[in-house]
Amino acid sequence: QVCGEKQRFEKLMEHFRNEDNNIDFMVACMQFINIVVHSVEDMNFRVHLQYEFTKLGLDEYLDVSVELLPF
Repeated sequence: QVCGEKQRFEKLMEHFRNEDNNIDFMVACMQFINIVVHSVEDMNFRVHLQYEFTKLGLDEYLDVSVELLPF
């Protein structure tokens, strides 16, 4: 366990999903996630980080969020 989390980034994703009416916060979360994933030079570790976010439901959440956009 890391900081009481069963999976790394669990709290980040929990807050990300719960703040769906705060666009600035959501953008900041996505920027952070992109920086974390793309700052790693090792391609295997980069894929592992992407998989961690996928396991936490990031892909599904983004798919649903895009469908709810007004434009």
